[in-house]
Amino acid sequence: MLYRALHLEPEEKVVLEVRKHWIVFFGQAIVLLFVAILPTLILVLVKKFVPGLLQAGFLENKSAVFIFLYTLWILFLWISFFVEWTKYYLDVWYVTEKRIIIIDQKNLFHREVSNLRFNKIQDVTLEVQGFISTLLKFGNIRVQTASEDSKEFNMTSVRHPEEVRRIIFGHQNKINGHGHPDHL
Repeated sequence: MLYRALHLEPEEKVVLEVRKHWIVFFGQAIVLLFVAILPTLILVLVKKFVPGLLQAGFLENKSAVFIFLYTLWILFLWISFFVEWTKYYLDVWYVTEKRIIIIDQKNLFHREVSNLRFNKIQDVTLEVQGFISTLLKFGNIRVQTASEDSKEFNMTSVRHPEEVRRIIFGHQNKINGHGHPDHL
């Protein structure tokens, strides 16, 4: 857990770490894998259906050029894979006893960190769409603030969104004096 690097207030503890569901990264990895084999697939199809194109003589050492370009392609995809992994792993919400700390990893070198106190929360909405989302228990969470510069904080494809919403409401009620969070 990365929350040890957060600047928590005295006596403040992390109650819940909210991350995206693993299926999000898995889907991106499958797409990258398909894109990785695409040049080889295209080469095989060209050899089969248009054999004269590769024997036109415009390149003396076609296999060396293909291997070089394919290696560059794989390197680019490998870097893309790690950028996506970094965004997936570092995009996280920490629910503490007093607030929600939202770390939104926009890109490799672009991160936004926001704090949202429970007494500023106006609404927490969850959305679970489709068969796969229902089966794997993931969905979207939207938290709206009740300040004059009303903001929305969104996290897509969250694991167990109902539990996240229940915990947020429970701690919000505790802060606002409406009961203990465990009894909700």
